[in-house]
Amino acid sequence: MTGGSSGIGLAAAKAFHTAGAQVIILARTPEKATAAFPGTEGITFLAVDLNDPASISRAFEQVAESFKTIDVAINSAAADTGVGKPVQEFTEEEYDYTFGVNLKGLWLCMKHQIRLMLPNTSSRCSILNVSSVNGLGGVEYGALYAASKAGVLALTKSAALELATSHIRVNAVVPGAFDTPLLKKAMLGQCGGDESRLQEVRAKYEQFIPENRIGDPAEVASLMLWLASGEADYIIGQSFVIDGGMSTRFR
Repeated sequence: MTGGSSGIGLAAAKAFHTAGAQVIILARTPEKATAAFPGTEGITFLAVDLNDPASISRAFEQVAESFKTIDVAINSAAADTGVGKPVQEFTEEEYDYTFGVNLKGLWLCMKHQIRLMLPNTSSRCSILNVSSVNGLGGVEYGALYAASKAGVLALTKSAALELATSHIRVNAVVPGAFDTPLLKKAMLGQCGGDESRLQEVRAKYEQFIPENRIGDPAEVASLMLWLASGEADYIIGQSFVIDGGMSTRFR
């Protein structure tokens, strides 16, 4: 699991750990996640920089050495560099980093995950990629993030088609506004970094969501648990929007 040290990724790690899974958290600072777990039994923390292909290879070499195979992979990590500015203000470095983590890094992880799963013909395997409702259309002050997350959806569907007759299912989860550090950064960008206006911006988000609230990351984790289960065995190449109805306004 990438991005398991905060936000939706951390919520998913907790949910799968509680369900009895052996969880492997790959994150740039995995030690951030240790405080969220009462003990280390059933969970492994590995450091990885998703903008560094060599770091990704080393991490999955460790996974292969320790576990040989995996049943479920969740790609939840996201860069926070693609939000908070108008499109013309982003730098090339921010573009490269955003796409390096959100799209190239995810693709590289999938390469390793698929290779670990293919020999494991004794069980059905599942890959879940985390996109965003921002990837379904445009978003102000988040062009790079939106573009990279749109790429995640196309990559997911392409891989799902290739693997459809195998024992590996590939799907995407498409969250809307959830209480995560990334959303807070986006909100701060919209109020010019003025924390005193943060509640005002949050209220505008809530007014735009039909359910009139920001989501809890645990709600996405529950969807992931179901998608990874045998009950979702016939679901392949789909994008599951979970956003309190927000995207119905523009889809």
